Amino acid sequence: MNLVSTGYSAYTSFASILAAALVLTACVTSEQNRDLTEAGQEFQDCPDCPIMVVMPVQTFRMGSPDSEEGRSKNEGPQQSVTISPGLSISKHEVTFAQWDACVADGGCETVPDDNGWGRGDRPVIDVMWYDAQAYAAWLSAKTQKNYRLLSEAEWEFAAKGGGDKTYSWGAVASHDHANYGTDDCCGGRIAGRDRWLEITAPVGSFPANQLGLHDLSGNVWEWVEDCWDESHEGRPADSAARVDGDCNLRIMKGGSWASMPVRIRGAFRDAFPPNDHGTIIGFRVARAD
Repeated sequence: MNLVSTGYSAYTSFASILAAALVLTACVTSEQNRDLTEAGQEFQDCPDCPIMVVMPVQTFRMGSPDSEEGRSKNEGPQQSVTISPGLSISKHEVTFAQWDACVADGGCETVPDDNGWGRGDRPVIDVMWYDAQAYAAWLSAKTQKNYRLLSEAEWEFAAKGGGDKTYSWGAVASHDHANYGTDDCCGGRIAGRDRWLEITAPVGSFPANQLGLHDLSGNVWEWVEDCWDESHEGRPADSAARVDGDCNLRIMKGGSWASMPVRIRGAFRDAFPPNDHGTIIGFRVARAD
């Protein structure tokens, strides 16, 4: 046996492994210290974490004008709201795979039923507002970053794609852009890209909006942080959540696979007790830096 040759081979193998480890460490360190100031930039804080998208610092008109078809009185008066710096929003609704990772890690207690529709990349359903809070707390502890639910203002800004249209894509509901129901309540419908009848679609099945986000209209209702108020009167101008109303009700936005077009509008508002849950209810998260 050539001990010199064998020793050299072992040394070079070790050196190669060490070099690869140093490169990986440098990449991880670089990823953790990256500058997240460019709007549209995507990142992921851990393999089981949601993909996040950096939002622009921008002012928009929250609520709906009197002329918007299907408008409810509680969608007014319109208010100018400025999105705070350092906000990122999950690209998709939180999925079953991401939720199940939280359960496996001990951060989430609820094991929601998928209703036979499948788990994986489908949006998690049958979760309470309290469950969504637990998931955000788990993400925060796992990543040492500030994860939370979106405020209603942040959610509406995201749903409108940063603009002022009824839907991010225009003034008319379209099954080419969202998984929702029939024109009359309540039930699913197959049309255009929407191939899911009375069932959730895998996240990202429809085109992203102008901010790089998917599925803010339809698929599942999404919990936000805010307590219910009957109007936008007195709303903070800095996009913070409003917690001065009836906190026995928490706001949900976006409609679901069973919703009429009017309910998947960006400005539409609904509220449910925070312990409510069902096959039409999910959520997404924000990160604030």
